[in-house]
Amino acid sequence: MSESGLHLSCFFLSILSALMPWLNGEVLFLSLSAFASSSFHVAILVLLASAGQMTGKCALYWAGRGTIPIKKGRVGKSLNSWRARFERSPSKSLGLVFISAVSGIPPFYVITILSGAFRLRFGRFIAVGICGRLLHFGVLALVPQLGGRLFHIFANH
Repeated sequence: MSESGLHLSCFFLSILSALMPWLNGEVLFLSLSAFASSSFHVAILVLLASAGQMTGKCALYWAGRGTIPIKKGRVGKSLNSWRARFERSPSKSLGLVFISAVSGIPPFYVITILSGAFRLRFGRFIAVGICGRLLHFGVLALVPQLGGRLFHIFANH
């Protein structure tokens, strides 16, 4: 596969994995990064995976912005409680978005939809989300390198 094909695949598969949580973006990223010809191309894949993920998350954000009615009952109380937290403390909300974008806990899929439903500012959501995803995929790109070095250290002793 050519580098440009690898890059396009990474971007479009990252969009799909952002929209379909059963498609594991991390496994796709690691699989594609194994075919990168240099560290430079791995860095490009980090950028493209992050951009693809956030492109998909934009669709989820806007879906949440207009399609999640707050129901009555226990679920409604819980959602209204989360809404109050988002509205009371936008900086903590952005912190939650960042933690979720970096770690996936709580699931970034859910946090994205709630960010839209609770009217978190779109520009802030995107800025914090892309920073978190860059860190997420950047660290993930280092895992095989670290694993290889540890293997060589233990294999040589």
